[in-house]
Amino acid sequence: MIELMKRKGSTLVNPIYHWTISDIWEYSKQNNIKMNPLYQCGYDRVGCIGCPLANYYGRLKEFQDYPKYKQAYIKAFERMLKVRQDKGLKVKWQTGQEVFDWWIETYKHEVKGQITIDEWMKGQGE
Repeated sequence: MIELMKRKGSTLVNPIYHWTISDIWEYSKQNNIKMNPLYQCGYDRVGCIGCPLANYYGRLKEFQDYPKYKQAYIKAFERMLKVRQDKGLKVKWQTGQEVFDWWIETYKHEVKGQITIDEWMKGQGE
């Protein structure tokens, strides 16, 4: 894909824009390009753990795989709440966990009355 950048007076070339994942892996293999091992662990993007640009389920996997990062986020949110309270600013949350749940969008993905597959299986007598 080639784009002419009129504002900057330059041409932008994206040589792998239309490549599939298979194309990328094949090219990497043929050219002995070392890939980040996390891609072999089911990650489709590698960046900061808990990145807000990652999708919800990707962030859940990251925090499941790296629970100390989750705790670090919660502690940072607790410090943020304390600073805001000390300054007399309004706070919507009471705990770092509540901020974390909001930030990771936990409740956006829950439907009232919805149960997990594990809860359903227990009700079926497994």
